[in-house]
Amino acid sequence: MAGDDQMDLFNLSETAVPPSKDINPDLIPTDVKVPIPPGIYSSMEQIKIHCNQCYRCDLGTTRTNAVVGRGNPHADLMIVGEGPGQNEDETGLPFVGKAGQLLDKILESVQLTEEDVFIGNIVKCRPPGNRTPT
Repeated sequence: MAGDDQMDLFNLSETAVPPSKDINPDLIPTDVKVPIPPGIYSSMEQIKIHCNQCYRCDLGTTRTNAVVGRGNPHADLMIVGEGPGQNEDETGLPFVGKAGQLLDKILESVQLTEEDVFIGNIVKCRPPGNRTPT
């Protein structure tokens, strides 16, 4: 699929599950092996709040900030990294260190801004010692 035919994965208003206004903690599994069901969050802000309060795995005890994302959550282009490093852990924003500076230059060179993309990581918490997320 391309262009307008591509499903907007972040447009929660079109999901079959009505988004909640408040996060019901009873609906969020505490076992890290059990996925969080769709429709729990109605906004990126709710996801950010949950991630900063999450301790489903040990990474929650070693992070400073959960790193959810930056940019436009409704953009057609999403850039995904492995996991946050020290700079990202300190700021709570993805790709703000050296890799982020390079990424910003690359985006600028193809005339894209943060309004055109959403930038995030697979893992929301910094692994200790900046090790590769597993």
